[in-house]
Amino acid sequence: MINDPETLTGVILNGAHGIYDVHTDDGVLRCTLRGKLKKAFAQAQSAKSAGKVRPRHDQVLLTTSRAERMERRDSNESPLPSRLSVGDYVKLRRLDATTGMIEEILPRQTALTRKDAGSTSKKVIQQTMLANLDQVVLVFATTQPEPHFGMLDRYLTICESAEIHPIICLNKIDLPHEERIEQEAALYRSLGYTVIWTSTHTREGTEQLRSLLKDHTSLFSGPSGVGKSSLVNTIESGMALRTGLISDATGKGKHTTTGSQLYPLSGGGWLADSAGIRALAAWNIAPEDLGACFVEFRPYLGECLYSDCLDKSSKSPSLAPRGSQGGTFT
Repeated sequence: MINDPETLTGVILNGAHGIYDVHTDDGVLRCTLRGKLKKAFAQAQSAKSAGKVRPRHDQVLLTTSRAERMERRDSNESPLPSRLSVGDYVKLRRLDATTGMIEEILPRQTALTRKDAGSTSKKVIQQTMLANLDQVVLVFATTQPEPHFGMLDRYLTICESAEIHPIICLNKIDLPHEERIEQEAALYRSLGYTVIWTSTHTREGTEQLRSLLKDHTSLFSGPSGVGKSSLVNTIESGMALRTGLISDATGKGKHTTTGSQLYPLSGGGWLADSAGIRALAAWNIAPEDLGACFVEFRPYLGECLYSDCLDKSSKSPSLAPRGSQGGTFT
């Protein structure tokens, strides 16, 4: 592309129906796609299978897989996505003071994806919800709703697979909570994870969280009703995100934020807030990559007696050093 004064680089803040708000050094421009990109997107969309069942909105995951990223790095492959996503970096041409035309999509580093509606049992198509994030703030409440540590473990596994830094945020610490919550937090800390305690009422921990967000592209994720939007409003005043409500009947959070949005942080960096996620599906992690996604298991990688063992069932052999006659790791 010819580099002229009207060519700018920017990041997609939000978009719908082919119209995108793009942040540039010259401000935010309302942009559309250049004709050739529209055609390329249309061709990519037409190649999808005609799936009949839409995926659950909350079946969202972080990707790409470790092997897929390495393959692309080695081949310098930069496949054109089937659609633009929040967080994508683009090159655009300014048309006037407020509008522009997107000319080029820059390569993605990471992505938050889910199964596309066009997926079938034979062909899985990924739909990108958010691109190019550095870290994920995994927000769980100490109570109301009760924390689901099994879900947190799934989040951590997926973050490790995508090589995106996780931050565990335990919110609502001003409310009485069980002692086991602190014991669980100590366990995650012992594994090397960053764990912070926050309260939007007392402001405890919010300054620490703000410093962790500085100069990063971060996503707040976690179940509904744990206070993600309230935390965003606390650490960055002026972000008019609706706060989550707790259902009196179920004790589960109601979805309030309906889509991904990317916001510039006054201290530097970007922050995205997304709809609450009740379940996390790690369907794109290859079996041979799964062991490396558990921090506590990494010291034993490659030490199984059987080099091709994936430990798929309780009948699998015990973990033992190669060349040994028996014994297990504990």
